[in-house]
Amino acid sequence: MNIAKARLIIPLNLFQLNISSLSAGGGSELDNMAYACQGCNNHKYTKTTGFDSLSNSDVALFHPRQDAWGTHFGWSHGGLEVIGLNATGRATVQELQLNRKNLVNLRALLLLADLHPPRE
Repeated sequence: MNIAKARLIIPLNLFQLNISSLSAGGGSELDNMAYACQGCNNHKYTKTTGFDSLSNSDVALFHPRQDAWGTHFGWSHGGLEVIGLNATGRATVQELQLNRKNLVNLRALLLLADLHPPRE
């Protein structure tokens, strides 16, 4: 997605987060950093794993530096909700609450501006 173009439509406040928290031994090097909105950052907190109810197990959350997005996620019909395609995807959607109302509304606005879904 063209973030500069999206900022003209909707002010995006993105923050750097540690993928593996400092308290869990993660560092501040680039391969352990990712951008996230404040809501996702708050929901992730120090988590590196989440519970997948379908497989009934704790699994690693999506790692944006190591995992391919399309392997773990897809879009619902209409493109407004993130769908977990496997245990990691489902746990990440649940733990980060990736389909909370404000994100679905944001995606609807970005869709109208032809900025969603993102092109890989």
